[in-house]
Amino acid sequence: MFKWVFKNFFKRKLEGKKPLVMTQKAKLLLYLSILFALITFITLTVAFKTTGATAGIILTTQPYIFLSLAILAIKPYEIRNRQKIKEKTREKVLALKKKDLKVIGITGSFGKTSVKEFLYQILVTKYSVLKTPESYNTLLGIAKVVDLELDESYEFFICEMGAYKIGEIKELCEIVPPDYGILTGINEQHLERFGSIENTIKAKFELVQAVNDGEKVLLNKENENVMNNYDKYVKNPNFYSSGSNLSAAIEMSKLLGMTEKEMEKPLAEIKPIPHRLEVKNLPDGTTLIDDAYNSNVDGFKQALNLLSTFKDQPKILVTPGIVELGNKTKEIHVELGKLADGICDQIFLVGKSERTEALAEGINNPKKTTYLDSISQLKDSLATLNLKSPVVLFENDLPDNY
Repeated sequence: MFKWVFKNFFKRKLEGKKPLVMTQKAKLLLYLSILFALITFITLTVAFKTTGATAGIILTTQPYIFLSLAILAIKPYEIRNRQKIKEKTREKVLALKKKDLKVIGITGSFGKTSVKEFLYQILVTKYSVLKTPESYNTLLGIAKVVDLELDESYEFFICEMGAYKIGEIKELCEIVPPDYGILTGINEQHLERFGSIENTIKAKFELVQAVNDGEKVLLNKENENVMNNYDKYVKNPNFYSSGSNLSAAIEMSKLLGMTEKEMEKPLAEIKPIPHRLEVKNLPDGTTLIDDAYNSNVDGFKQALNLLSTFKDQPKILVTPGIVELGNKTKEIHVELGKLADGICDQIFLVGKSERTEALAEGINNPKKTTYLDSISQLKDSLATLNLKSPVVLFENDLPDNY
């Protein structure tokens, strides 16, 4: 938050893609912030009269100060509440595991949600299965699902596990101990938070270490960071090819006892995951490849590869780039720009940033590149090109603070 504040010190209006949801916690932080602002203003006014009042007014124009104080004020309660939630969740999961519940943990830098959704669609045709919804992959999100939905009627619980630092997946595995594990791959995603690729590797392999039997672990054999490090963490794992996230779901289904015959029907009816390489044919003849949910290096390349398969149609890329790549931001985006240059006829870069400028640096023909202040400008910009049956790839969407 502070990094954003200091980069946007005088900014007071954001694009507003999504309305602010005033949860109970958000309301509490707001009320505490106002209280601290009033206390500060009154204290300064009483102590220093007019000078103090002036200083108090100036300080109240910087709300992040009081928001930070409010966050610190509720921190002790949050720490204790988090511990209580962990204990309650672990106790319930262990009790259900005694009644033969099996937990399948899924983690990785990319593909977690897609693998989870595909695996669920296959398994649910034979077993009673619960999965964490959407991208519920943090401690509080997983705990909520366990508390409200998980019961003894389920045979399998598919649990997506996310992390931003070493120890977070280990913590999740302590409250929801996995019987099976899938590691989808490791790359520079969230490198800014992890600090180094070595830290990312250690964090993601915490799931693998938590599974007692290596033969119940499934690894992406085409991911270099996985293959160069797995033997430090697990013996005799199983592997899958990363040609599609579906292959991970198929291989895990086999490990769980499903035959190829049993998988025929669910595979024939498999549904795409919304906003993850979702291809849509629009009434005006435009083909839209919607990969806007989020982005990582491997996913970006995969999306461009899909775009390249559309022959004899104008190919358009729309992207703000990838966030949280740390000191690899420029290097990776220049590489992606070069790759996009060889595939795309037009490239729309959303926002002026280190990411989009690095992408532009990798594009040899500057006439291909157009900057947009906002994604809302795209429709008019596309119309001016007057293209017939274009294929438009939306790669990543970002919240306002990016």
